[in-house]
Amino acid sequence: MKKNIFAVAAVAAMLCACGGGQQKSGDMPEQDGSRTGYALAFFRNAAALSGADENMMVSPYSAGVALSMLADGAEDETRAELLRALGGSVFSGDILHADSLADVRSANSAWIRSGFDVKDSYVALLRESYGAMVAEKDFSSGSTVGEINRWCSDNTEGRITEIIDRISPDMVMFLVNALYFKAPWEHEFRKESTSDKVFHGSAGDAEVPMMYIRNDFRYASYGNNQIVELPYEGGRYSMLVALPAEDVAMQDALPMLTEEMYDKATGQMTRKKVALTLPKFRFETDLVLNDALRRMGVERVFSGSAQLGGISDASIAVDQVRQKCFIEVNEQGSEAAAVTGIGVRLTSARPADMPVVMTVDRPFYFAIVDNAADNILFIGRVMNLGGEE
Repeated sequence: MKKNIFAVAAVAAMLCACGGGQQKSGDMPEQDGSRTGYALAFFRNAAALSGADENMMVSPYSAGVALSMLADGAEDETRAELLRALGGSVFSGDILHADSLADVRSANSAWIRSGFDVKDSYVALLRESYGAMVAEKDFSSGSTVGEINRWCSDNTEGRITEIIDRISPDMVMFLVNALYFKAPWEHEFRKESTSDKVFHGSAGDAEVPMMYIRNDFRYASYGNNQIVELPYEGGRYSMLVALPAEDVAMQDALPMLTEEMYDKATGQMTRKKVALTLPKFRFETDLVLNDALRRMGVERVFSGSAQLGGISDASIAVDQVRQKCFIEVNEQGSEAAAVTGIGVRLTSARPADMPVVMTVDRPFYFAIVDNAADNILFIGRVMNLGGEE
């Protein structure tokens, strides 16, 4: 099997006390337990706060695991807000499918300041429900920063090497999830078919390597919007590429990325001969997600009134939710990584024989999905290319 890395993610939950401004006017997932609804709402809110010309990507699955670990230590309204943001879905006891074709792994850990009193019941829950490695460490030692970051690197194949650069004196705990995905395309793009073409980015045109393939893919179009599914070997996982019509701005298309529209678009997909032109791309992002979560109704956990009594009797709250991501897509496949940090401290219609043509030469959306489960592992957008090649 070809050794192509396709996706990697990790989530670190750093709990601290923090107030901060309120970020309103967001949108919530439906409360039906759908992970797709949660994933799309998570992406919409994060994307709405990103620069209009920025490439960006999040890992809803990895964030969902970290937020679930946090929710399982929360009480009353704090827990209710977290569960509402997750769309009623929970990630405890989750097992990702891996086989000889796709290497998919998720790992969890908890890092506790030496001497800080975390309830035995919560430690047991992390170990039993999440398979978490729990370690008590001297947070005043610089080696602890290196150890936490090394754990992230080890569990993301070296793509995310740092989630924290220092530990402030009031930090008491870190929760970390790492997600790793590796698989080759079912239908590789031939390297000899790649050539430089113009990508019409939101900030200007750039000549970039464009891959080409003509094959049977699941495909749908509505108006002049197009969506295609590129399967990885084995068929369980795939990448969806959604290209809005030329007259539709990406920000205008963002509110349409709802569960209803997602189900409608994927439900209309049929196998067609597709002549697909897709850019090779690679980029990294570093997002602070506090305001995105506030837009999803998560507020108390960031404040002095956070109810985290399931974790400790001490007064603690979340300081920062941070996610780093990396992705690369080429002829053989894709490689992606994400690390999310939440810090905690003490409060103080064509002829059948003709292919449809899909030329992805302008901003587009993509997602890496598990077709056999209600999971979107990664979702993002590409706005501009050239500078990061």
